[in-house]
Amino acid sequence: MRHIRKNYATAYLPGIGEVKFHNSRELSLIQDLRTCTIKREGGNWYISMLVNMAVVLPSVKPLSECKSVVGIDVGINKLVALSDGSFQENKRTTTNKRTSRRLAMRQRAVSRKKKGSKNRIKAVKKLAKQKHRLALDRDGYGWQVANVVVKTADAIAREDLRIPSMVKRAKPKHDSKGGYKRNGASRKTGLTRVILDAGWGDIFNKIAWLALKVGKPVVAISPKHTFQECPKCGHIDQANREGEKFLCVVCHHTDHADTKASRTIARRVGMVFPKNKKTLPADCGKVTLARHQSSRVEGRNHASGVADNGVSSPTVGYLRDMAEPRKSFPAPLGRGCDSFSRNPEGGMAGNG
Repeated sequence: MRHIRKNYATAYLPGIGEVKFHNSRELSLIQDLRTCTIKREGGNWYISMLVNMAVVLPSVKPLSECKSVVGIDVGINKLVALSDGSFQENKRTTTNKRTSRRLAMRQRAVSRKKKGSKNRIKAVKKLAKQKHRLALDRDGYGWQVANVVVKTADAIAREDLRIPSMVKRAKPKHDSKGGYKRNGASRKTGLTRVILDAGWGDIFNKIAWLALKVGKPVVAISPKHTFQECPKCGHIDQANREGEKFLCVVCHHTDHADTKASRTIARRVGMVFPKNKKTLPADCGKVTLARHQSSRVEGRNHASGVADNGVSSPTVGYLRDMAEPRKSFPAPLGRGCDSFSRNPEGGMAGNG
């Protein structure tokens, strides 16, 4: 193997000779070449080498010396939710509407061609090329997400998910009449397809490798009740979770469900992520209450300055804390007031 320029180098392959390839690694650090594999994917040729390099990885820092921790929660709507309130969006590489439609068209074109024909070979190449391009897109975005997570804190806490068990086929249900009951297999298939497209396990592996290179520990935490546990009162109930909203049925604590779960994971490590001085816009900014207690607010007639106890005004606005007073609209005025003019004292006077 010889280094020619910064962009490419050459490798000698038995029976073939010198082959030029794009250089994506620093070749000067290589001490010994162990194995070499040549493969073709998506119409492109790749060379993969296993080498020994004169690089010593730093020792992993113990948790007692870490000053901060970041908890991460993986999902479908949000690919990764961090305990600092930020999110990494899920691109849905192969399950978005446009791409899934095109993949179905390519697959349908392959199935309609005669086996062994040249047209079928062409259709297979188009399908393989598109899948390879999507795989590269998912792999590159996974490295970006892992890099953001590792740079956030000194330690990383993640869920210890059993992904193979989560994507298993739904078990059939017998109806004791020789048939089968509905078991939600089609819905489970759709969920499995989205989970595999997100690539949670691949992201965990990338985070572990990048953290190992900088000596940061990665802790796997049990995901039991991370979505149902209230961070204030500790009450665990499935009714606390509703979509992306979290509302405790006991203390009425509100939060974003994914952000709360990531902070619960970080807290189970025994450390808490330090509070940011800036308020992040993604930190519970889109949380809306689905259920709350309604109350009647006393209306006031601003034209007469007398309270109108017979009219109630609706409550408006997002309530971040149930204990805060609610805002209200002024009650409607009498039928005789058509226009208004401001008094010098600052009040409102009606001109009937």
